[in-house]
Amino acid sequence: TGARLPHLAANRRGGSTRRWRKRLLGAMSQLLIIFAGVTAAFMADEYREEQAQQEQLRQARQGLIVELGRYEVRGREHADSITQRLERWRGADRSNERAVPAHYRIPGATHPPTAAWDAAVSSGAAGLFEPEMRLQLAYFYKEFSGIHDNYARHLGFVEREFLPRAGAGADAFYDVSGRLEAEFRVQMALLEEFGRDLRRLSAQAGQLKRRLAEE
Repeated sequence: TGARLPHLAANRRGGSTRRWRKRLLGAMSQLLIIFAGVTAAFMADEYREEQAQQEQLRQARQGLIVELGRYEVRGREHADSITQRLERWRGADRSNERAVPAHYRIPGATHPPTAAWDAAVSSGAAGLFEPEMRLQLAYFYKEFSGIHDNYARHLGFVEREFLPRAGAGADAFYDVSGRLEAEFRVQMALLEEFGRDLRRLSAQAGQLKRRLAEE
């Protein structure tokens, strides 16, 4: 009996070790399952977020393509109308005829709608564009708004100085020497500058529209 005691003790230790190893392996398996589940959930969330961003970017791109296309067409039309009015006055001036100074009023608001760009910025979609495209879009919209600030000042002058005299005819815009008053010459020069800027930015809007459509 005494000889069996060490053998029984060894068996107990071996059984305890096997049970401990089994529990350890079970715990590690559970940890691996939990880790795999958490990783899969994280990857799924990341995938959904990426898909949502791509959809947001797609919608922003489509909105900008429509908005820039409108600028391209309408801006060129307004620029052509401004050029025609200025040329009509210059033709009369070359013929030594008095004529009402060229002026221009864009129907509606002084600034064009920028809903697509504003929405892209406020939603964060603008930040999803490539850095170069994002910079070019931001620069375009900033400058486009700036030239319409200049137009708003021209419109203010038209309403303040031009319209009150318009009913009196062309003579109301000329001084006693028969020359067009200086303030109206200045305003026509500014109007011509606005027309050139509008034509240039309308062409740029078309270029940006085509680049967005190709992406």
